[in-house]
Amino acid sequence: MNFVLKHASPEYVWNRILHVHGQYHKTLKHFGYNYTRFIPDDARIREMFEKEHLTTEQEKYYHDILVNEIYDKNDLNKFDDVILNQVIPLMQRGVEKLKPMLKSWNATLPDTVQIVCDYGRGGSYRYEAPYGITFRCTGFRGNHFGMAGLFIHEFVHILIEKPIIEKYQVPQDLKERIVDIICLEFFNRPVQKSFENSFANAYITRDAIEHDLPGAVAKMMADFTKLQRQQQAEK
Repeated sequence: MNFVLKHASPEYVWNRILHVHGQYHKTLKHFGYNYTRFIPDDARIREMFEKEHLTTEQEKYYHDILVNEIYDKNDLNKFDDVILNQVIPLMQRGVEKLKPMLKSWNATLPDTVQIVCDYGRGGSYRYEAPYGITFRCTGFRGNHFGMAGLFIHEFVHILIEKPIIEKYQVPQDLKERIVDIICLEFFNRPVQKSFENSFANAYITRDAIEHDLPGAVAKMMADFTKLQRQQQAEK
């Protein structure tokens, strides 16, 4: 499979930010996410995220600011050489390490994954064609190993989203913990502290990951649902 480097267009950046704005106020802030990780470092866009509901006029106002005043492609291409010459080769080695487990995950490798450089810090993923890893590069402060770890985290999300996460209706916090454990066990990537004390810990072991991740997740979600029902009944 191949990794292809791209840079977000102004409209791509805006559409992602607008989508994240809705997701942030709907769910993400309840899991402890800070919206600044998703946006350019600009007071006007921070102001936008402080508003839970945007009118059509406000959307146009912030759109025009982003597209005409903030966006600069030079912000997004500063890591091109590192990605092409150091990170993508590490990613290819990571793919080879994951390949033996894909059959037991009911997962398949995509032919191509786009790496799209965008504003903010951290990453996200698209698990349908065209498959993609969004690298919010303007806030990135690590080295190429840290970058590769970020990318492999998003790549694991792509692999397991449909055959496991969607199938068993895994919520956001448990989903992140599953991916964190996989990346810790096989790539020694540090975990997210906010998800470290997780219900998933008793189920997602190295043995389960290697041999029956879907079965482990199915068991986890059955027990998780049972626990939630018990807690509701006790209220």
